[in-house]
Amino acid sequence: MPQRKRGQTPVEQAVALILQALDVPKTTEKVPLLQALGRVAAQDVCARVAQPPFDRSALDGYALRAAEIAAAGPKTPVTLPISRYLCAGSDPGGPLEPGTAARIMTGAPIPAGADCVLRQEDTKSDGQTVTFYAQVAAKANICFAGEDIAPGKCLAPAGTLLDEVYLGLLAGQGVQTVQVYAKPRVALMPTGDELYSPDKPLIPGKIYDSNGPMLAARLLRLGAEPTLLAAGPDDPAALGRKLAELLEAYPLVITTGGVSVGDRDYLPQAAEEAGARLLFYGIDAKPGTPALAAEKNGHILLCLSGNPFASFATFELLARPALAKLQGTAPAPVRVKATLANGFEKASPLRRFVRAKLVGGVVTLPKGGHFSGGIGALVGCNCLVDVPAGSSALHTGDEVEVILL
Repeated sequence: MPQRKRGQTPVEQAVALILQALDVPKTTEKVPLLQALGRVAAQDVCARVAQPPFDRSALDGYALRAAEIAAAGPKTPVTLPISRYLCAGSDPGGPLEPGTAARIMTGAPIPAGADCVLRQEDTKSDGQTVTFYAQVAAKANICFAGEDIAPGKCLAPAGTLLDEVYLGLLAGQGVQTVQVYAKPRVALMPTGDELYSPDKPLIPGKIYDSNGPMLAARLLRLGAEPTLLAAGPDDPAALGRKLAELLEAYPLVITTGGVSVGDRDYLPQAAEEAGARLLFYGIDAKPGTPALAAEKNGHILLCLSGNPFASFATFELLARPALAKLQGTAPAPVRVKATLANGFEKASPLRRFVRAKLVGGVVTLPKGGHFSGGIGALVGCNCLVDVPAGSSALHTGDEVEVILL
């Protein structure tokens, strides 16, 4: 890494450089269905059985042949004997005898010969017979076998992020285990002599680390397996040795702090001493402009600002796509258009990402706290507003693009 001068690499280019250099392990594992929540399917999961697996009633009523009550109405009722009682889980038995009806509950199998179900509200029964006061069309109120899912249909293609609905879908097929990609292992190391152990009272000049726990928790939520390390010292040689060690063991190593241009910002030098190849140093956006990425043997070192909101924002922009690739999913963040509920007074000569809360297509910016070192205003936010470079102040009612968190 002979060049440590900071540039302004466009964010999208920075992401592309990281993804191109990142070597993705092909490790997969088979886990119980419930443990697959939030994991990524490593192979296609296809339907084993039809869903529903048999023709079943869509409501409580009576199964019969539609032609046998074709003349039924409020003034012309038709009465039939009840030949059987079917509830969910019942064996439907043999064919329905002509001229009879089957009392049937929602989800119960339709007996052979019956071609419709009339709801019980249009009938009156004494338990032995049932009187129909309405007609019903053939095929009415029946959920037919395979209507929802045909056997062999691909339910969860490889690369699918498995959520609650997918788990329910697979459970309905009798699936008990799923082949998923292994959780990405990520090393997370805050740096700086100013960081102090939380088990000690603060002394002048020291602070507790918020970046490490915040990003470690974010990694957990995103399905990774983070290792949160003790703070690295402001010592380039020691940092270089530690980074070299971490880059051997982890596909993604993230640091916070020490990456700008101050006298004690040693991460660019430490990355060089670790033998990593520079991908970029500096991005064309705020906050987190001094972000740095380097590569060694297909493993990525990502050095983020020590300012809490800057580290959070650049994690979302740069680390999250890398994490998605390691998980086997598409790296593109989800972007939507929204309308501003309130304004943002600052002009943005450089591209800017602003914390905000999106509800129902309307995005609200927190009042105050829009500085990279602040974390309080991030509470309750669920998106970042992407403000283009060269923008003047934003106003209520303006349309903006937001990145969902």
